[in-house]
Amino acid sequence: MEEFELRNQIHLGEDSTRQFKREPSVDAKMAGEIVAFANCGGGRIFVGVDKDGNIVGLTGEEAEKVGEKMAEIAWDSVRPPFSILSRSIPTADGIVVVIEISDGASKPYCDNKGVYWVKNGPDKRRVQSPEELARLFQSGKKLYAESQVVASSSLEDFDHERFERFYETKYSEKLPRRVENGDDYQRTLENLELVDSGRVTVAGLLLFGKRLSVLLPEMKIDAVWFKGTERSSSEWHDQRVITGTLTEQYDEGMGFLKRWNARIQGEGSFNYPGKLEVPAIIFEELLVNALIHRDYFIKDSIKVFIFDDRIEIRSPGKLPNSLTVDQIRRGVRRSRNVLVASFAPDLLNFRGVGSGIVRALKVWPHLTWVNDNESEEVVVTIWLSPATSKS
Repeated sequence: MEEFELRNQIHLGEDSTRQFKREPSVDAKMAGEIVAFANCGGGRIFVGVDKDGNIVGLTGEEAEKVGEKMAEIAWDSVRPPFSILSRSIPTADGIVVVIEISDGASKPYCDNKGVYWVKNGPDKRRVQSPEELARLFQSGKKLYAESQVVASSSLEDFDHERFERFYETKYSEKLPRRVENGDDYQRTLENLELVDSGRVTVAGLLLFGKRLSVLLPEMKIDAVWFKGTERSSSEWHDQRVITGTLTEQYDEGMGFLKRWNARIQGEGSFNYPGKLEVPAIIFEELLVNALIHRDYFIKDSIKVFIFDDRIEIRSPGKLPNSLTVDQIRRGVRRSRNVLVASFAPDLLNFRGVGSGIVRALKVWPHLTWVNDNESEEVVVTIWLSPATSKS
């Protein structure tokens, strides 16, 4: 990085990827700053720059000490130990030390007091709720929401007949009978991570469960067809709360979208089917991806909002495993819910190889994604005309 690029970066100001530090002194509190960046995609600390973006500069001796001390803190006061890079950039106003903190490969990280930190804009924030901590462990592939047992469930909440039909179709073999070979049958369910110790897992309920509106009340779709273009509108054409297994949610969600999609009268008689405004493959790909890849640690619903100029599908959770919007558009896929995704090709219209989004974009290029890190939500928008589409 040269002075010109450095000044361009500083000109952008502080945010969740850039932090300015005026003083050359470095203390143990910096461990929390390193932890927050490592847990949230990485970033840079610019030492020798004040909060207003003015370069105050360091001497060569100060710059050397800053780099050494930061490396020491990252290794000794971050758990697990973390490696950073530091570079001294000479400018007309003095040296600026740029501390490069990569996105952590062994998340989640904490400081030497066992405190977990995440970024909150340009500042850091302590993780306090168990749910948020669970999501941090999930981001490091150390915990999976889909494998968690639903404490209030029992084997009576598992649809055994549906599972048996699925199993015998998929594997072309008979299941051990529940009555005659109960232990073998239970072991099969446990090996597939659908049940554990007499309780049903989140995946087990989502795929083959009963009473989901009671056991997993947030795992649903809220669908609204608004009048106008604003969410604040108090008028709508249609509204549905869609619950059930993923298959049931997919089928009813597609039904809701198809009713809107076929509202335009086709040519011919009064009873002639309506014309599709948006190709069905668009809804198929986007809805099934929302159901499979949403963050099931977040207790909230998928939102399907239809407006006059667009359709939004809002999924709880950020993009998983450092996935970016550009990668999505190129067909890159990374699963958050590996178990659910492994069953999906046999239960849903899902291929799981990342090609669906590419095909959808070819058919309907007016698609945009927003990965909202602050709200922990991914929003995909289907724009209904090129004039309203945004890049």
